[in-house]
Amino acid sequence: MTARLKYLLLISCLVFASIAILTAQQQQWPDGPGKEVTIQLCVNCHSADIVQAHRMTRDEWTSTIQKMIMQGAEGTPEQFNAVLDYLAKNFGPTAPHIKINEASAADLQSSLSLSEKEAAALVKYRTANGPFKALDDLKKVPDLDFKKIEAAKDRIDF
Repeated sequence: MTARLKYLLLISCLVFASIAILTAQQQQWPDGPGKEVTIQLCVNCHSADIVQAHRMTRDEWTSTIQKMIMQGAEGTPEQFNAVLDYLAKNFGPTAPHIKINEASAADLQSSLSLSEKEAAALVKYRTANGPFKALDDLKKVPDLDFKKIEAAKDRIDF
């Protein structure tokens, strides 16, 4: 094998590896407005894992972005605003989990954005039928908008 052919093979491997890494990194970032500009401005220095580990409020993300700008991050104000909106939406503080079989009606109402009637119906059903074992069990609760439960499913513990 000639040196030129070895060199071309090495370059091809590096290009394919770079594409694979970039594709994997893009898949770690949730879809939504600002994703592409966030990847463009942030991925050279930060992996999605690092960002996900730092779930912060909008004000904290603002402060972090300002620090990055002071350290040399380049972009337009519009780009940084898009990054801020994206980070605040997708990497904000994690909402606490709720124990669906132990929570009071008031806690269910506030934690899961249920109406007073829905929270009361959930507690009444739970009291009459025993603890819920799975998310689908909540579909049986009369007067409960299951879409609200589904939206919070990652925060519900049994």
